[in-house]
Amino acid sequence: MGPFDIDNQTLNDLEIFESASNEKSIFSFFDFTSTIGGKEKLRSLFNHPQTDIQIIEERKSLIGYLMKCDKTIAFNKESLDFIEYYLRQNDKPRQAATLDIIGVTTRFFLKNNQEQYLRQRGAQEVLELIHLLYDFCSELIIDVAPKLLQTLNERVHGIINRQADIKRHNQLRPKTFKLFELEKYDFLIRNSEVLEIKELLEICYSLDAYLSVAKSAKTYNLSFPLFIKSNDRSIEIKGVFHLFVKHPVPNDIYFNTDKNICFITGVNMAGKSTLLKSVAISIYLAHLGFPVPAESMETSIFDGLITTINLSDNLNQGYSHFYNEVLRVKHVAQKVTASKNMMVIFDELFRGTNVKDAYDASLSIITAFSQIRNSFFIISTHIVEVAKELNKNNNINFCFLETSMVDGKPMFTHKLKEGITDERMGMWIIENEGIMEILNGKSIS
Repeated sequence: MGPFDIDNQTLNDLEIFESASNEKSIFSFFDFTSTIGGKEKLRSLFNHPQTDIQIIEERKSLIGYLMKCDKTIAFNKESLDFIEYYLRQNDKPRQAATLDIIGVTTRFFLKNNQEQYLRQRGAQEVLELIHLLYDFCSELIIDVAPKLLQTLNERVHGIINRQADIKRHNQLRPKTFKLFELEKYDFLIRNSEVLEIKELLEICYSLDAYLSVAKSAKTYNLSFPLFIKSNDRSIEIKGVFHLFVKHPVPNDIYFNTDKNICFITGVNMAGKSTLLKSVAISIYLAHLGFPVPAESMETSIFDGLITTINLSDNLNQGYSHFYNEVLRVKHVAQKVTASKNMMVIFDELFRGTNVKDAYDASLSIITAFSQIRNSFFIISTHIVEVAKELNKNNNINFCFLETSMVDGKPMFTHKLKEGITDERMGMWIIENEGIMEILNGKSIS
C-alpha cells in the first residue's frame, strides 16, 4: 500500500496551502493551533494524505472523540517554546542540589545570570505543564479513549509515579516555587526524565493539531466520511460545499463503476470550477482522516487525486497552454492505466485550442476514460456538442449547473441537475458590457 498520489498542480488548484498571491487556504480553515509545534504537526498531516484505512480511521476516531467529549486544553505557546529551549541546553546537572536553602538562595542572588534563570524557569514551566496535562487526562474516560490520549495519560502518570517530588508537587500545587526545590526539579527533569518529557511535548503538539481540526469541524459544520470497505467501489457526497464561499449552495454527486464519469456542462460563472474544487477538497480531506465540507460522504479509498483546474502556460520551456493540457492528459493516462484507482478532475478540457480540435480531442479522450473503470472522472466543458455526442455512452452521468434569465439578467442557481444544458452566455456578457456600442460609436479619424 503506497502513499496517496497527489502533485503540486492539484495542491495549487485546490489552494490547500497559502501562496504568495493568496493567504487564504484550506489549511488556514483548519488551523486553530496555539503552538508552533502544533501548527507544524497539522501541516505535516496535511502533507501526507493516506491510503491506509487503519491510519485514516484512527485519526477519525481521535478527532471524533475530542468533539464528543468536548474537552480542550489551553496550551501556552510561550511556555512550550521555553521548555523546548530549556531541554536543548547541554549543561545538564551532574547531581541533585544538596545545598541548604541559604546556600542556594545566596548563589541565586550572587549569580543571578541567564543560566540560572533558564534552569529555574524551565523547571517551573515543565511542572506547570505536567499539572495541566494531568488535569486534562483526569477528565477523560481513558479506557475508551483513542491511542494518542492513552499514551499521553501513560506518559504523565509515569513521570509522576516515578518521581516522588514531582508527584508531591502535583498534589500540593504550591502557588510559589522555592529556589532550592527548582534546582532539584531541574536535575530530575533534565536527567532521568528528559526523554519522557520530550516525548510528552510531541504528544502535546499532536493533541494541539487534532484539537484544531475538531474545532474547525464544529465551526464550519463539517461531517466525517464513511469508508466503503467492499470491492464495489463508489463515492457518494451529499450537500458538498466550498469552505471559501460565504453562503454556499450544497450539491450532491455520485459515482460507481457503472457510471465512472460525471460530465458537467454549464455557462461561465455558473459555478463549475467551485463545484469541482469542493468535491476534490472533500476527497483530499477524507484521506487525511479529517471531516469534510458536506452533509455526508461515503467513499472508497483512492490511490490518488489529480486535478487540472488552473493550468497555466509553461513559458520557461516554451510550452503553450494547449501543449501543457496535452501533457497533463498524458500524465493522467499513465496514472489511470497503471492499475491505480484515481479521482481525476478536468475543468474545461482542452480550452487552449480552437473549438474543432477541442471537440475532437475531448470526444476521443472522454470516450477512452469511460472505459477505465478503476478510476472516476469529473469533466466540465462549455462545448455542449461534445456532451450531446457522448449522450449514448452509458458510463457517463450527465449533469449541468442551471442558469435562467430573469428580467433580461442571468440568475445562477449553482444547483447541479441531471442532463445537458445548451445555454450560452458569452454574447450576453459582451452586450451587457456595452462593448459593441463603444466600438460602433467610435469615430474614424
